[in-house]
Amino acid sequence: MPLSSTLPPCPITGRPARRRVHGVSTRVLLAMWRAAGAGDLSHLFPEAPQVVLYESDTGLYFFAPVLAGDADFYRRFYASHAAHAALSAHSEVRREFVHAARHIAAGSRVLDVGCGSGAFREHLPQGTYRGLDPFAEAGAAGDVIRQSLPEHVEEARGRYDVVTAFQVIEHVVDPLGFARQLLSLLRPGGTLIVCAPLHPSPLTEIPNFLINAPPHHLSWWTAGACQALAEAIGVEPVEIVEIPASSHDSEAMVYWMHRFSLLRARPGLGERYFAHRWRWHLNLVVSYLLARLATPLLPLPKGGRPCSVMLVARSRRA
Repeated sequence: MPLSSTLPPCPITGRPARRRVHGVSTRVLLAMWRAAGAGDLSHLFPEAPQVVLYESDTGLYFFAPVLAGDADFYRRFYASHAAHAALSAHSEVRREFVHAARHIAAGSRVLDVGCGSGAFREHLPQGTYRGLDPFAEAGAAGDVIRQSLPEHVEEARGRYDVVTAFQVIEHVVDPLGFARQLLSLLRPGGTLIVCAPLHPSPLTEIPNFLINAPPHHLSWWTAGACQALAEAIGVEPVEIVEIPASSHDSEAMVYWMHRFSLLRARPGLGERYFAHRWRWHLNLVVSYLLARLATPLLPLPKGGRPCSVMLVARSRRA
């Protein structure tokens, strides 16, 4: 194992990573993304031969170097897989939305960062909803603001009672800076809600599942990582909870892919999540196709393992 001084810093604490998990060839990642319909992403990748997955002492898994997607990547990849429709469908049963809404008092001013179509609004009949997403689709409702987060911070600092970010922080280059920007939008004593992919979970156990690789997901989260984030930005955790699987389309798809996958990628001896192995590629294709058939036809069994972890925290009062 390399000396700690050669390990990159945790993006939450700044301390050196606890260990190197494994590397993956950038050439292999580019080829897999091309096969997945994302096109040529070589402009997003450095000349370094590998992207490496690390684990920090908080439990956070993160990739280095940091390779984030751009607007063209998200537009092309999401369109090729109808991702916006899957994320919005059956959102009334999306458990992270249901759970978050329990922490929002009547009359609250709520900002939903990275809102997509703004599906969370249907869980807030008792509050004032605003969505924020610079890449919102053309048909998005009028309560969705097409601004970047830094732009909105400049004009709305301290304006909101609640700020939410569902499945966004794992996409950003600087999760600590992102969380600090969210916090700056809250009034004193306001509520911050952040939900992110959980590791280990069915989501991270499917080998070569590109959703979890750069330039899409840049970090995988744990309860310990959420606690570290709360400490780093100076908020008081109300709860940190793993969210059970939902029957809405995007999580149901992950559930069935995991169920049909004959292979598993898990922590332990020989831990690895991405590799150019033909049986891994075949397993991914078969599980994906079977899940496409199962998702609209079969109900999600009760007790599905969690795929997300949520931090609910309160900002300091003035």
